[in-house]
Amino acid sequence: MTASRQSGPPQGRGAASDPADQRLALLSATLSEQIIPRLLQAHTHAEGYADDACDYRAHAGRPISSADVKDLVRMVLLPDDRAARASVEAMRLRGIPVETLFIDLLALAARHLGELWEEDLCNFADVTVGVGRLQQAMRDLSPGLVIRSTSGDQPRRILLLPSPGEQHTFGLVMVGDFFRSAGWDVAGGPVMSLDIEAVVRREWFDVVGFSLASEVHLPRLAPAIAAVRKASQNPRVGILVGGPMFLRQAGLASEVGADAVAINGSLAPEIADKLVETRASPS
Repeated sequence: MTASRQSGPPQGRGAASDPADQRLALLSATLSEQIIPRLLQAHTHAEGYADDACDYRAHAGRPISSADVKDLVRMVLLPDDRAARASVEAMRLRGIPVETLFIDLLALAARHLGELWEEDLCNFADVTVGVGRLQQAMRDLSPGLVIRSTSGDQPRRILLLPSPGEQHTFGLVMVGDFFRSAGWDVAGGPVMSLDIEAVVRREWFDVVGFSLASEVHLPRLAPAIAAVRKASQNPRVGILVGGPMFLRQAGLASEVGADAVAINGSLAPEIADKLVETRASPS
């Protein structure tokens, strides 16, 4: 790792021109890839973490420690990824559930990478390589998620997308895996190049989910949600949002026109199920 800031975001990716703004923009984007660990502080895993963002203390019964998280970050920043992949595989072979590895290891490691950037202990290239290797580890683990059976003839469908303008989608990919594990049919993904209105007009979705991390992209979200509602083949489509912006600002979800907030990645399918049931009930 290096403390020098010799490289920055690639051109054409919406990078800020002012150095201070660039730093804040990248930090915010990095944090968008840690949606789940940020939200853990406010929900079911909150008792295991102190308010200090650098404190990853393990509580009784939690098989992954703060040392494991920091060791993985150190390994993803090595010249090759063999040590990191071997470490994650060793934990899996120890019998740690894949869902736990997602939430308590990979997501927290991504968050720690963001903290290293904030403290000038790694540069943009380090963060890019590190997050890429964490994404690869997530892909390696995904087949091990338990697929839950669903009631009914057809699985529920969700379209997951970054909010217009968002570029960093580690958390969104992870949430998609949780939905697949819960038996949902998942469409969309990290690329925002598709015509959303055309997609929801052509295909049925029970829920459309948007992820938002950076405030700079907030003004574009409400119009996107309104357009989805207007074009949707499903007149009762539910709109689910998630990301650090919605944790920091209470009431923001209703301001942009969403129906619910995914406060925890692993619980997002349950929240979406309840949303579908509520939207389907006669008013």
